[in-house]
Amino acid sequence: MSNKSRAALKPLPTDATKSPEPHQFVILVADDEVIIRNLVTILMQLEGYLVLTAADGQEALELSRTYSGKIDLVMTDMEMPRLNGSDLCAHLLEERPGIKVLVMSGTDIAEIVGANIHMQFLPKPFDGETIKQRVREILGVAPKPSKTRPTSAAKQVVLDHNA
Repeated sequence: MSNKSRAALKPLPTDATKSPEPHQFVILVADDEVIIRNLVTILMQLEGYLVLTAADGQEALELSRTYSGKIDLVMTDMEMPRLNGSDLCAHLLEERPGIKVLVMSGTDIAEIVGANIHMQFLPKPFDGETIKQRVREILGVAPKPSKTRPTSAAKQVVLDHNA
């Protein structure tokens, strides 16, 4: 794994061998773009999800194989080094029946994803509210009550990233 994939912002540490509380959803985020991976991780953690992160498909598959708890959702980019998102999803759907998949991509692959009932598609760029809403819909979770509205700074980072 390159040092580039471990850049700057690091997600909160998690113990990949310990299963979370029964009511907490677990999300596996796989994206080789560190900015996207970290932003998605932070957004999901703020929503109360336990997040496992991987810099590419191979790392995500290895993490899934060592994590003993249930993984409810994999959020993956399609174009990644070592193991692409499509092959990652094929392995995960076989090894973890019932896992849900949200594919995030800058390439329009909605037709390909639409052919697989286990996958949903979210085009890049996206904003924080859109991704949180999609994850809630996929997992069947009600919106998290908040006392303050999120700032537009997180949204702007994602939107400007691909500009």
